Amino acid sequence: MLKLLAPLLSSAVSGEFGSAVKRAKRRAVFLSLIGILSVIGGIFLLVAGYIALAEHFGELHAALILAGGAFVLALLAYIIMKISEAIVRKRQRERSKVDTSTLLTIAALAAAPTVLKSRGLLMLAVPVVAFAGLSLLTKKKKPSSNDGA
Repeated sequence: MLKLLAPLLSSAVSGEFGSAVKRAKRRAVFLSLIGILSVIGGIFLLVAGYIALAEHFGELHAALILAGGAFVLALLAYIIMKISEAIVRKRQRERSKVDTSTLLTIAALAAAPTVLKSRGLLMLAVPVVAFAGLSLLTKKKKPSSNDGA
């Protein structure tokens, strides 16, 4: 039965893969065109801003104002990058905690029949399970920063 389905499945997958690659290439071309045109527009916007500032403040001050604005935007982008990285790291830590507890639960369920068959292992497992349950129940929660407000 599998020999009959294999060609059908492989043709369906390869057809989908081929169309997905074509869509990705088309999207990459359009996004690169959009990026190039946006950079050109930004350059002309900076030139226009420089001309307007040069008429009002002089050439040196206009250049300093634009450079300072660029540095402020770069600093803002850096701060946003650091904040987003911290959020991603926090989510990864939370996900790893959930993954660890899931793996421990699966391991415990897989070992349960063996432990329940042996009287000696059952006597050892009861205190361990009790300790684990107690530690989960008494886990300290972080105090929130909104306590005083």
